Amino acid sequence: MSDDFEVETADAGASKHYPVQASSLKKGQHILIKGRPCKIDNISTSKPGKHGSAKCSFVAIDIFTGKKSEAISPGHANVDVPIVTRKEYLASGIDNAGFLNLYDEESGDMIEDIRLPEGDMGDKIKGMVDADAMCMVSVIRSMGEEKIIDVKEDNNKNY
Repeated sequence: MSDDFEVETADAGASKHYPVQASSLKKGQHILIKGRPCKIDNISTSKPGKHGSAKCSFVAIDIFTGKKSEAISPGHANVDVPIVTRKEYLASGIDNAGFLNLYDEESGDMIEDIRLPEGDMGDKIKGMVDADAMCMVSVIRSMGEEKIIDVKEDNNKNY
């Protein structure tokens, strides 16, 4: 038996979601539907019947793709809620492969693994970076995915 083994990476095993009672969720909160993080757009609750409990019907929109999804769950049952984080970074440049160079003002780290989005938002970011304007991008993260959801010019010139 060999004593040689190698550990490349370690994970704390933190969960990417947590359980919540279905009847306690409100519009605007997040829910996992078919393993995708979604923002609740509409909730309807049916009355308990003679032989069953109240049911909650959720209509939600995927926070990354924008697709509408539906789910039904008993009101007393637990549903999974994803952990969603939103953070702002200072965009300092774009590399040749189309990835943004983002600066985290809190930790001082550079993040270089987020691709420039396509469409109007990508064009706006590219225009601001090319004009050497200070722009802040908002990045939303959940379930191992990330996406730029907003960009604005940073008027605070403390750099």
